[in-house]
Amino acid sequence: MFESLQDRLEGAFKNMKGEGRITDLNIASTIKEIRRALVDADVNYKIAKEFTDTVREQAQGEKVINAISPGQLMVKIVKDELVRLMGGDVAELNAKGAPAVILIAGLQGSGKTTFSGKLANYLKTQRKLS
Repeated sequence: MFESLQDRLEGAFKNMKGEGRITDLNIASTIKEIRRALVDADVNYKIAKEFTDTVREQAQGEKVINAISPGQLMVKIVKDELVRLMGGDVAELNAKGAPAVILIAGLQGSGKTTFSGKLANYLKTQRKLS
């Protein structure tokens, strides 16, 4: 699932490759592709629209410096907004209590079992669980 989303986002950013500056036209086409990629990855349309609207506003106000390309700048804007949306602060996992219950949900083949094993190992090494 994430590989497909990553491929779609990379494709959206390639629209800006070779451009000397960020224009309303290449912002619009890139934003449209990002929104489609998010919706295809089962992100709620309303959230995808709010996200892309925020990215559009930020991109329109940015000046491109010579050291980076418009595509690289757009990648940074999208990354920063994703971090903000998902909560950029590190939250400590509270696994105290008996038993500690953690719900892990995901589509078939999305890595729930692998993640569960890694989480158990992390909690064991951090001595948060016995």
